Amino acid sequence: MKNKTPVIGIIGGRGRMGRLFVEFFEERNVEVLISDLGTKFSNKDLAKSCDIVIVSVPIDKTKKVIEEVLPYLKKGSAVTDFTSVKEMPINAMLNGKNGVEVFGMHPMFGNSNPIPGQTILMCPTKRAGTYFEWMQKFLVTNGAVVKVMKAHEHDHLMAVAQDLIHFIEITCADGLRLSGISIKNLLPYISKASELKIMSSARILDQDAGLYGNMQMENSYNLKFLNDYKKTVENLISIIQKKDLSAFKKYFATTNKYLDKYADEAYVESSFLIDKLIENRNKKSAQKFIKKELPSKKHIAVLGPKYTFSELAADKFNKNAKKYYAKDIEEVVGLVEAGKVLQGIVPIENKLDGTIRETLDLLFSKKVHISSIINLPINHCLVVLSHTKAEDVKYVISHQQALNQCKQYLKKHFSAISQEAYSSTAAAIEKMIFSNDKTLAVIASREAAIAHDLKIFADKIEDDHDNNTKFFVIEKGDYKATKSVQKNSTKNAKTSIAFYFDKDSPGSLFTVFKDFAEAKINLTKIESRPTRKEFGDYIFYLDFEGTPESPKVKPTLKKITQKVSRLKILGVY
Repeated sequence: MKNKTPVIGIIGGRGRMGRLFVEFFEERNVEVLISDLGTKFSNKDLAKSCDIVIVSVPIDKTKKVIEEVLPYLKKGSAVTDFTSVKEMPINAMLNGKNGVEVFGMHPMFGNSNPIPGQTILMCPTKRAGTYFEWMQKFLVTNGAVVKVMKAHEHDHLMAVAQDLIHFIEITCADGLRLSGISIKNLLPYISKASELKIMSSARILDQDAGLYGNMQMENSYNLKFLNDYKKTVENLISIIQKKDLSAFKKYFATTNKYLDKYADEAYVESSFLIDKLIENRNKKSAQKFIKKELPSKKHIAVLGPKYTFSELAADKFNKNAKKYYAKDIEEVVGLVEAGKVLQGIVPIENKLDGTIRETLDLLFSKKVHISSIINLPINHCLVVLSHTKAEDVKYVISHQQALNQCKQYLKKHFSAISQEAYSSTAAAIEKMIFSNDKTLAVIASREAAIAHDLKIFADKIEDDHDNNTKFFVIEKGDYKATKSVQKNSTKNAKTSIAFYFDKDSPGSLFTVFKDFAEAKINLTKIESRPTRKEFGDYIFYLDFEGTPESPKVKPTLKKITQKVSRLKILGVY
């Protein structure tokens, strides 16, 4: 057994499959040399230098390249190939020196697929040895699915698994061409199941004709299966010409029996693909009618799409404000920090589910500040498509906060139903509508349900009917005192701050609390968040009554600033 990791040489290493395997080996610390047009190494140089030589060139060039390098292969090395036929290249490789191992390989995937999880067929010969064993073990260890078979078994199977199926797909498209109806005019009138067949044909015809042509022509078993296929097509045409429905049913039943249980499985899985296709088309169609505005200083940024609770909070804050719908909270804060919008609205705390940690972290790390607070009562509905019945529902989807806030209802009425989190309640509604999937139910607002003409299956399903969420209005830049804030320095005003210590030490946090206590400043909220080591162990978030400019608070914050590594006033509201 060879102990060292072999040096791999790939002839055609700049080709699509060659590049894929070069990266695969190199990422796993295997040395790889390549030869190709314009490379430092010639094919002969590579054959002399490597322990395993892989020929990765077009089928029609494979035999010639093998014959070119055979005399230069090192004794005790190995030669293999990636060709989609196996008898031809293996017979060519076996014409080389007896001291060189020979085996074949066939990756059953394209260059756009990552290798882990994909199938690679390996064909040993009487001269396969330790390098064959090394390659097989290496591929399996790194996630590939390896199937071992003899070369003639491979070619016999591939004549059906590849060549016959590809032949049917190619001729299907050409049959459509001969109809004289353009594909553009045909597609609107066919079922989505039929379109999947056309897609499969189009996928093949969008690729390299030389590759598929060589696959058809170089497999010695191919013509037998193609001629058998020709006979069955002629047989079916004859049945149709005679209008022999009995014979057609027999033909149909015989073929269905061959498919066995796979027919039922295929129906279910193809229905899933069709649903996905419809959902994707519906999304694209809807987007055509949505005029996506760029953010501007006239906008308030909120978590989108339309009809989220963030939008309801924005309406409560300023009903006439123009809204920009951001994809997530981070985008809202980023737009405010960059000055691309006038203000942003972000959720900070829910009565049932607690603080929104993402918002806290962004308030501390970004150059924004809180200018106002909005309290929004939160009532959740379970909404479904108009034709959905209770027994149809298999999944409940929504924002994670909404799912958390309705735990008791879901436990009581849908304990066996799967739950899935989405970026917002509105995004979950879009998923249900675009997929037209009656197995889905969404937790969302009444306003969203009414706007989308959905059925409200249950109302006020939150665990606490006094449920509410606090939202912050944020603006660009760090907090600065204004005349407005100074004028409103009353006991009703609150300030939020955040700070961290350079080093964690016993009593450090206590001294901060002591400063607030001695100044008789009421702390209304205390929270901590783990952070990166350079910030210390934790960032501490405090809310207290008063403003930074009030007589009690100003000197207290000055004392605390001297004790901590950094203090940020998040805002006053």
